[in-house]
Amino acid sequence: MKNKPYAVKLEKGKTYAWCQCAGSENQPFCDGSHEKINEKENNLIESLVDVNMLSSKDEGQKLIAKDDKPMIVKAEKDAEVNLCTCNQSENLPYCNDSHLSI
Repeated sequence: MKNKPYAVKLEKGKTYAWCQCAGSENQPFCDGSHEKINEKENNLIESLVDVNMLSSKDEGQKLIAKDDKPMIVKAEKDAEVNLCTCNQSENLPYCNDSHLSI
């Protein structure tokens, strides 16, 4: 994972899907990789339930609970922005330099 923001140009009125799962080959934008990641996680949970390492699928979902779907952003104006890659910013999807303290 990259530990510094992506500098990108956003165009007024255009909608962007910012990746939150870190699996996209098109960072910082979503390419649908979260679907494959979710499928792998669900298969792992089912396997752990089958061998009695987890009591239920719900228990497994709580362990990996996260929002890895893309964040939809509509540009209000043409702008150059820094999009976060560490997911620690308090202003997601925009970088606030939180990566400097990781």
